[in-house]
Amino acid sequence: MTTILTTTGISLFLNTNRKYDIKESTDDQMRQYLRMEPEHASAEVNSLIQIVKSDDHLVFLCTETPNAQGCANLLKEFFTNRDFKHIDIVELQFQEKEEHIETQGLRNLVNALISEIDKAQRKNQEIVINATAGFKAQIVYNTMIGMIYHVPVKYMYETFKKIVTFTPIALDWDTSLFLSNDSFFRWLDSQPRSQQEVEIRLKGLYDKERIEALLTSPDTNGEVFLSPMGEALRRRFERETEETFSAPWPPVAEIETEDKISQSLQSIKHHFPRGTLAICKKIAQLPWVLAIIGGNFENTLRTDIKGINEDGTIRLLWADNEKATNLVVQTTAQGRAQTRKIEVKIRELLEIN
Repeated sequence: MTTILTTTGISLFLNTNRKYDIKESTDDQMRQYLRMEPEHASAEVNSLIQIVKSDDHLVFLCTETPNAQGCANLLKEFFTNRDFKHIDIVELQFQEKEEHIETQGLRNLVNALISEIDKAQRKNQEIVINATAGFKAQIVYNTMIGMIYHVPVKYMYETFKKIVTFTPIALDWDTSLFLSNDSFFRWLDSQPRSQQEVEIRLKGLYDKERIEALLTSPDTNGEVFLSPMGEALRRRFERETEETFSAPWPPVAEIETEDKISQSLQSIKHHFPRGTLAICKKIAQLPWVLAIIGGNFENTLRTDIKGINEDGTIRLLWADNEKATNLVVQTTAQGRAQTRKIEVKIRELLEIN
């Protein structure tokens, strides 16, 4: 079984109006047009009949407007009559007012999509996002969610007769920003925050500019929220955290502790920040560490985990009161979940909040 998530607009309503040259088509008129010419009556049906099988799970995501809900119900009826057994309608709190679309509507779309993806993945079902119908903004975020969650996105343009598939790109999404600034994002999400409150809270944060890129502009009430893109990445971080706790520990590295630290780090010639060798020895004692390699110096006084990679690599920044150096920790971890487990251990060792 494949779960197919389809954002649902009002193409059935509009196409029926054009077909019969009227302004307000009735359910019976839409039902008749859909039955007689499904490919022309509805963009959703036109795309789905090329994708679905009768045992698939269809999920129609529609806005809370009467026309959208009416169209979604007629689409459900149409596929039910074609012996589809698994059909759900999910209502989106999509706002028609421009100032609410980004702060509420798109965030709700992002959360709804991710929730449906989570449900299907927990059942080990394949997932497809059908982004053919709906607002243009919905199509953009459908594609974005597909890329982040490695779900294929299918699309059919009005004049196309063939489905176009956007295959997920093998990108490594860096969610370390949320781990390093967890208290800020929890604070922001707990209740609406004014622009002034957010600016005060951001003062002194090393990642201020990166965080600001994930926030909305102030709305009409002067309140700032996590942007739809920020919401998608935050949800991805939460999912990754859950996977981290349940993931098994990676295999032990059969290497002596001293041999894990590169010769350049053990040399006094390079004038590394004070305590560099000492913290490298602490990290090297972790049984899953393969090697610790020195990198370039950086003009900061901050110590932090800069990020993790799918291949088990952890990028660390170590600083004293004068300068900082980049370190690369290679581990036996496979995938982000196992790498995160080791990252958390390193944070505990170095007392990084």
